[in-house]
Amino acid sequence: MGASSTPYAPASARGADRTGDGVEFRLLGPVGVWMDGDLLGPAVPKQRSVLAVLLLHLRQVVPVDGFVQAIWGETPPPQARNALSGYISRLRRVLAGIPGVELTTSRPGYRLDADPMRVDLYRFRHLVRTARGHDVAQAGDLLRQALSLWRGPALADVAGEPLPRGAGATLEEERLAALEDRIAADLRAGRHREALTELPALMDAHPLRERPAALMMTALRQDGRRSAALEVFRDARRRLVEELGIEPGDDLQLLHRRILRGEPVNLTASQEAGERLPVPAEVPAGVASFVGRAAEVRLLRDALTGDPAETGAPWVCQISGIGGVGKSTLGVHVARAVAGSFPDGQLYANLHGATPDVEPTRPVDALGRFLRSLGLATSAVPGQVEEAAARFRSLTEGRRMLIVLDNVRDAAQVRPLLPGSPSCAVLITSRRMLASLDDTVRVSLDVLSAAEGLALLNRAVGAARIAAEPDAAAELVRLCGGLPLALRLVSARLAARPTMTVAAMARRLATARRRLDELQADDRAVRAGFQGSYQDLRADPTGVAAARVFRLLGLLDGPDVEVAVAAALAGASEERTRALLEQLVDAQLVENHAPDRYRLHDLLRLFARERAEEEDSPRERADAVERALHCYLATARTALGLSNQTRAWRTGIGPQELSHPGIALRPADELHAWVDAEEDNLLAAVAQALGTPAAELAVALAASHRATGRLDDAADLHLRALEINREIGDLWGRRRA
Repeated sequence: MGASSTPYAPASARGADRTGDGVEFRLLGPVGVWMDGDLLGPAVPKQRSVLAVLLLHLRQVVPVDGFVQAIWGETPPPQARNALSGYISRLRRVLAGIPGVELTTSRPGYRLDADPMRVDLYRFRHLVRTARGHDVAQAGDLLRQALSLWRGPALADVAGEPLPRGAGATLEEERLAALEDRIAADLRAGRHREALTELPALMDAHPLRERPAALMMTALRQDGRRSAALEVFRDARRRLVEELGIEPGDDLQLLHRRILRGEPVNLTASQEAGERLPVPAEVPAGVASFVGRAAEVRLLRDALTGDPAETGAPWVCQISGIGGVGKSTLGVHVARAVAGSFPDGQLYANLHGATPDVEPTRPVDALGRFLRSLGLATSAVPGQVEEAAARFRSLTEGRRMLIVLDNVRDAAQVRPLLPGSPSCAVLITSRRMLASLDDTVRVSLDVLSAAEGLALLNRAVGAARIAAEPDAAAELVRLCGGLPLALRLVSARLAARPTMTVAAMARRLATARRRLDELQADDRAVRAGFQGSYQDLRADPTGVAAARVFRLLGLLDGPDVEVAVAAALAGASEERTRALLEQLVDAQLVENHAPDRYRLHDLLRLFARERAEEEDSPRERADAVERALHCYLATARTALGLSNQTRAWRTGIGPQELSHPGIALRPADELHAWVDAEEDNLLAAVAQALGTPAAELAVALAASHRATGRLDDAADLHLRALEINREIGDLWGRRRA
């Protein structure tokens, strides 16, 4: 029976799970890399710890501090980081030459990329998940295959205590749950005698675990030994009362009552008998430094706690916004605030819709989790999404429950998870606005105001410390763009460094190229939050062109951009560019703050520029900026002509042939409206660019300022034109400027 009499797989079961090229990574027992049954390494316990951490976070960046904590715990030696670098170097030699396996340095740590099916842990989990969708005979076989992958205690030979005590204990819990599921499948298939041979050892090893006792009681009852089954309950209850001071759980007590009454028993009796169902309370803890959002909190609370009689469908609320703006924080805050209005429980799931390098949770998997939280046995959870959704609607019908769906990818991921009963309510957080969901209360979350940002710093860092440097604190809020995640990260760094001044942290953030590097703490980073949205966009074939527009937008310093300029930047038609910009708006990478005008958050602009420098050549970037500059310059020339100002002497400063015809302006109103709307962008373009187009643009804008009496501004622009021509060595341009 595979793992029937011993907790781990026998030697004869090993080797049946080879990957195609004979290479496999093991965590469920001794840690290492094997090829065709031979250990390739690592040979040193701390190197095995490094490999274990990378495999546990496969395809994710693990910060250096994460390795240090996992290997040395709370008191690492002074040379820990240098030692880690050496372990990584030696591990790279072990992995060298293995196809499809890559260990890379990726700020702020390291990342291992490989096929998850090469790793015994992920094959184990895959088999366990697959078993849920099959009949009892097939489920039992699949679970036996899964358990055969265990070759001893997980993470058996790594260094130190943190990994075995933390991740190792969690993995052992997964093994026990799978073993119990396999025994339950055997009982449903009528193999109670086999179960009776292995359950005593399992109960001895885990005397305070209730499910083995329930399985033993069921097996004895099926074997006709009613008194022995009742004795198992008495022993289990005595141990729980003596050692933990608690009574057995509802399921075990219900099973006991059914055996006393002589009724048939099964492993989902509590659900079928219609007795009290579990009351889940799964919403995570809130954030102590939560500030602001008063209007949003009031709107969501009122909607979620509305009278169920007012609607024939569940109340659904959605919070959307850019990465790091605090959607999940607000969602959790509101969910905990209204929990008392949902006495039948609160379900929560992070669906990983925008988590970098993590596959979004499949609806069927989220449903499986919810159904188990509602008391359904793992083996009874349907494997097909339609059946699982129907069972979920049945179990929530008439119950007053709140379902929190955090980090949602799209509407398709959400629909199967919606209950049918109007007594329920749903709270969704997503970077995308899920417009196709009907009858939804929508909250589009913006960044914090300056006052709210300072209030967050006060709570997270300490009011006295912030009050001592008010100007520096205000500068921190500005440099973080009011983004809550950025503010929490700098707060965490300040809190961890009591001797660092607020001004010193502000100086670190002042350099644009370093700002995203500084905005990280432990395993959280602003860059990673943005990366999730960007990867999600690029994963869609229709999003590749939009991703390019996003990168190019980051090259401009102006506060916003209109469609015509964005089209020039991208070298595309206005119609096509408008569609791509709207796609970026849907992805919460760009904001459409006014008709045909779009802007990026300051930190998103830095991220977009990073992506452009990484993915686009210097020539492509320079050409894009030049096209935008030519669009501004061509339009400025048109504006000068419409204003009846002589311009013959000015057009000699810039190029005679422009790559873009500019915007077609008409006299008077459109001319003045364009100058007013674009002034900050024109000034930014003049300040950002070099070359004769920028010089002429400065002179053209100066002419507009002179016409409206702004002589000081006009003089400053002429000086900028003079500076540009001096820098590029254009003597004739200097004279004209």
